[in-house]
Amino acid sequence: MPRKIEYQGDIYRDDRMFVMNLSNGFLEINSKKIPKLVLVTYRNNINLVATRADHFDTKEEAEVYIKSVEFEVPLISNNGNPLSIPDTEDKWKFWNNWLNENNLHSTLSGYQNVPYRYNPDGGDFERNNYITLVVDENGKMLISEDMTEK
Repeated sequence: MPRKIEYQGDIYRDDRMFVMNLSNGFLEINSKKIPKLVLVTYRNNINLVATRADHFDTKEEAEVYIKSVEFEVPLISNNGNPLSIPDTEDKWKFWNNWLNENNLHSTLSGYQNVPYRYNPDGGDFERNNYITLVVDENGKMLISEDMTEK
């Protein structure tokens, strides 16, 4: 049975209020698809609602960004505040230790969070090509996901 945490009127999948997936994907502009690394941030609730998307040309660019923001995710157990990390600690190492202690995965692990209807475990390491970011005529970015493919 999936883990469920009720908090502020929503049901979350674990202590993190947001999670991210990094995968190969495309940026589509004027029907032209450009290969990119796509990072999608989701509200970590039962339905995994996408809240933002970023794209990168290289894995190194994506890693630098992820390592600068992932440890700042709000935690339910900390009243919606990020993990308290002492100033003397390496924030990335401290965060990864916390993830390991809680049987959770970093975005950089390759784990892909998916709604339970697609995977009863809530994710896997097999998906990697299912996101297209479509830029419409007004410059707005839309997220197109095909969670059924692996």
